[in-house]
Amino acid sequence: MLAAWCGVADGATSPQLLVDVTAERGVEFTHRFFPTGEKYMPENMGSGVAVFDYDGDGRLDLYLVQSAPVLAAEQAPPDAANRLYRQREDGRFEDVTDRAGVGDRGVGMGVAIGDYDDDGAPDIYVTNFGPNVLYRNRGDGSFENVTASAGVAGRSWSTGAAFIDIDADGDLDLYAAAYLTYDPEEDRFCGNAQTGLKAYCHPDVYGGQTDSFYLNEGGGRFRDVSAQIGLIPGEDSRGLGVAVADFDEDGTLELYVGNDTTANHLYTLGDDGRLREDALLAGVAVNGSGRGEASMGISTADLDGDGRQEFVVTHLDEETNTLYRPIAPGVYVDATEAAGLATPSRPWVAFGVVPIDIELDGDLDLLVVNGHIIDNIAEFDPALSHRQPFQLLRNDGSGRFTEERDGLGIPAPLVGRGLATGDLDRDGDVDVVLTQNGDAAILLDNVSHPVDRALTITVRHPRPANWGTRWRLAPGERLQVRWYERAPSYCSQSAPEIVLATGSQAVDVLRRPRSGPSYRYRSLRGERRYVFPAGRQETGG
Repeated sequence: MLAAWCGVADGATSPQLLVDVTAERGVEFTHRFFPTGEKYMPENMGSGVAVFDYDGDGRLDLYLVQSAPVLAAEQAPPDAANRLYRQREDGRFEDVTDRAGVGDRGVGMGVAIGDYDDDGAPDIYVTNFGPNVLYRNRGDGSFENVTASAGVAGRSWSTGAAFIDIDADGDLDLYAAAYLTYDPEEDRFCGNAQTGLKAYCHPDVYGGQTDSFYLNEGGGRFRDVSAQIGLIPGEDSRGLGVAVADFDEDGTLELYVGNDTTANHLYTLGDDGRLREDALLAGVAVNGSGRGEASMGISTADLDGDGRQEFVVTHLDEETNTLYRPIAPGVYVDATEAAGLATPSRPWVAFGVVPIDIELDGDLDLLVVNGHIIDNIAEFDPALSHRQPFQLLRNDGSGRFTEERDGLGIPAPLVGRGLATGDLDRDGDVDVVLTQNGDAAILLDNVSHPVDRALTITVRHPRPANWGTRWRLAPGERLQVRWYERAPSYCSQSAPEIVLATGSQAVDVLRRPRSGPSYRYRSLRGERRYVFPAGRQETGG
């Protein structure tokens, strides 16, 4: 651990929770978006980050998505490439992009991680304004670009993406959300026509696109079934956030897609092999006032300790970050006001959002990174700002939240976009990585507590059957349920880890797959890491 625990010092008003260790850990990444003054829409939307162990050495690595000139991506300079940072034994990160062969120079948006060929090595899918890229992990520290042979280049502007075994055949399929039908050569003027002051347009100025769905056919190939499988057409879609979870608790995974200013989509695979869109029936198509919102980032977690998953969707200013809470399997209500999330979120443009038990007290808090989409917004409204605060929404244990900004390791406001988590220093708590549009990525070490209060479960080979697995601490003072899935946030992906607050006592942990028997792991202890499958005796129960 590179940073010591920081409690409440004498005379301090609040504890230090996170510490910026970016320089200390050797990460030197600054997002570039090559602004031209023409306010091309893709410039202000990037980009995301993934936290994962690409080389199987037990240490988490980072993949950071870069951008390129919108009209001349092929002429992007060398520093406009995505970067892969490998974590060394000493905890510092080294840039291995060139050696690994993953330096795409597209107009980058997001990243999704999944072992699509089931060889035990995680692969990388990058979404762009322009062709997307699939990198197959060779398992020797290098990757190959298999986009063409796999058939997954995508639409002209892709954003959020997710791997999902939608048909339960044992391999991972791929979903890529598509955003706007945008051509920079036909860019429209938005802003103040009298003064000529130009701004980035609102997304409703442009039409949407139909998302892409690829079925994994094995042998390294996918089949584009977007036209046949039942996706909502582009005029009713402007996709940004994508999440995968068992929303109706029936043992199968569903896809939730957040659309900018239009109704969101919830897809379930029917018996006929087509997707059924159930968002309106489930209560998650629009907010409680019946309005479609911006829907940038999505987070799924049990926030109120009842053993069921809620999900939070981030939005524009003058909207709220909306919390959908289940009242029955597959039926949700807008609980934003009741949860205390409306007031803290209304002034800001929110992108990345992640659940995090920041102090290991057994309940999940929320981190939100904000940043306006209009870089000159203050010239139109002096009360608004491009840079905006990084927020912690602290859970009181019942699923009600209060805002905190102190002690988060970032004194200045940000132009926040991507946000992801993982135990980067292997000390048992959850650390944070965030990205900015046009500025530096930041690594934040969690220093909020002594490091003997949690156990960390890592799924070494995240096979499709493990996705959606439910882990529960039993017994415990408080119900703690976590699901194995890659938290989506905004165009980002967190590490495949489960962290449970234990104190220092030995505990039992229950694992319930989406299908098949449950298992009990006995006498696991805090301040330790467990890797599954690990050969440990499993007993039903």
